[in-house]
Amino acid sequence: MSSPEPLVSAAQVSRQIAQVLFKVNELEATLASYDASHAELLEQRLVQYERLLASTRDMLRQKVPEGMSAEEVSRNCVTGRKIPEDLVKNLDAGINPDEYLRETFKACKRDNQISKGKCEALQTLFADLLTDAAQAYPEESGEYRKALGL
Repeated sequence: MSSPEPLVSAAQVSRQIAQVLFKVNELEATLASYDASHAELLEQRLVQYERLLASTRDMLRQKVPEGMSAEEVSRNCVTGRKIPEDLVKNLDAGINPDEYLRETFKACKRDNQISKGKCEALQTLFADLLTDAAQAYPEESGEYRKALGL
């Protein structure tokens, strides 16, 4: 029997992605100042980059050991994690992820304030309707208030 492959943690994936991004930065710097004398250096960096990508792919394909609870898998594993499409687009555009988070929270707060305003307007409408009903139908509105517990 072979031993189960180790679980890939989010920290491991984060470190691996950081290494890949560093290697991409190295390649960009090499290409930005490229001339014929840099051909060997470029080839070495491309080979290193390819190996790093292959090891990253292998790491992400590792299986979760049997007997691990769903909670442990969700907490420690990258599998099944969803990343908002807008975040990926902003990252591709070179926007800081913290800026995306800040804008998302602002939008949520704005939407919550709008919802709060609508709820308050409905409560005011309900109170006004009860007042009008009490004037037009005093007995029925009294029974209705008792039924509502008001």
